[in-house]
Amino acid sequence: MQGQRWIVVADSPFLPATDGGEQEHLGFVRAAAREGLVALLVLPDGDSVELSEYNRLLPGVPVLATPRRTSPLWLLHPREPYVVASRPAPGWLVPRARDLAPDATGIVIFSFKSRALGEALARGLGLPAVLRQHNRESSYHRSLAAQTPGPRGWVLRWEAVRIARDERRLNQADWLAGVADISLADARWRAGTGARNVVHVPPFALGLDASVTSPAPPRTPSTTDPRVIFLGSLDTATNTGGLEWLLDRVWPRILAGHPRALLDVVGRRPSAALRRRVGATERAELFADVPDLAPYLARASVAVNPVVSGSGVNIKLIDYLDAGLPLVSTSLATAGLPLEAGVDLEVHDDPAAFADAVLHLIADPARADQLAHAGRKHLRELLDTSTNLARIGELLSPRRSATG
Repeated sequence: MQGQRWIVVADSPFLPATDGGEQEHLGFVRAAAREGLVALLVLPDGDSVELSEYNRLLPGVPVLATPRRTSPLWLLHPREPYVVASRPAPGWLVPRARDLAPDATGIVIFSFKSRALGEALARGLGLPAVLRQHNRESSYHRSLAAQTPGPRGWVLRWEAVRIARDERRLNQADWLAGVADISLADARWRAGTGARNVVHVPPFALGLDASVTSPAPPRTPSTTDPRVIFLGSLDTATNTGGLEWLLDRVWPRILAGHPRALLDVVGRRPSAALRRRVGATERAELFADVPDLAPYLARASVAVNPVVSGSGVNIKLIDYLDAGLPLVSTSLATAGLPLEAGVDLEVHDDPAAFADAVLHLIADPARADQLAHAGRKHLRELLDTSTNLARIGELLSPRRSATG
C-alpha cells in the first residue's frame, strides 16, 4: 500500500458510533488513518452533523459534507433506488475533492448507498474505486419488508426490487475496481453473480486492535444463576425477529432444563411493545440504552446470537467472542465469517438443539472455556487490521486496477 492515499466516502454520519454499521465505519476510518491512508472523508448528510467531531477524529484530514435528499418523492426516481437517489453527487464535488485531496490514489465507498457519490468521484478524478459492502442490500430490504406490515412493507419491497436491479448493473461497472464484502457468504454469492474482483474483507471492529495480543477481559459468571446474554439494536427488524424466535421457541426449553437461568436482553431503543414482551417473559430482563456493555458481558455464562433473517456480519458476534464468551448461534449469523462450528462456537438452527447447546455449556464450564478461547483466538486472526487494509489496497493498486 506504499504511496496509496484514499478518499473515503461514508454512507451516513457515523459519530457517535452506536449501531454495528457505524462501528464498522469508525473502525475502518481509524485503522486507515493510523496507516496514513485517508486523504479525504466525504460525509453525506453533513448539514445535520457537527463536523468538528470528525475533524477531531481525523486531524489534518479534510472532511467534505454533501447534502441529503429526504423527500419520499425520491422513491419515484426513474433509475436509482431511494437509498442511492437520496445521496446525490453535487456538481461541485469533484473539483472540491481534487483541490482538497490532490494526492489521492483511490476511493473507498461505504456502502452501496453511496454508490452515486463514489462513481462521480471515480469518473471525475480518474481513480480506481472499491465498494465496501456491508450486506446484500436487496436481500436486506426484502427481509425488512417481510417483517414490516402495511404500506411501509410495500415500499420496502419495491425498493428491494430497484436495489437488486442496480446491484446487477454494478457487477460489470467500468469505474469499479472491485468489491470488498464484509461477509464471506456475501462475497461468494456476489462472485457467483458475475461481479468482478470480489474479495472478503472482515469488519474493522471498533475497539478491537487484533494486531495487539491481549488477554480476554475478566469474567465473573454465576454458578447458581447462570446468565444468558442477547445483545442488539432493538429497533432493527432483524434483531427483534431473532429475539422473538429466542423468546418463543428457545427460552422456554432452556428454563425447563435449568429453572434458575436468567436472560439479559441488552440493547438500544426498544419499543414499548418489546419492553412489555420481555417484561412478561419468565426470568428475562431488559437493559435498555446502557452506557457500557462490559459489565453485562462479564457476568454472562453464555452468549446467544439467534439471527433468522438478514445478511452481512453481526457486530455483536464480534463483541461476544472478543469478550471471551462461549457462543451459541444460528448458521445465518455465522455465514459472514469463516468460524468453525463445534470449535469456535456452537451453531444450531433447530430451537431444541439451540437450547440444548446453551444448557450443555452452562453445565460444562471447562468446555465453555475451551470454546470461548478458540473462538476469540480465531476471531482476532481474522480481524487483523493490517492484513485487511492490504486486501483493499491490492484492489486499488495501479497494477490490479489496470488489469481488473
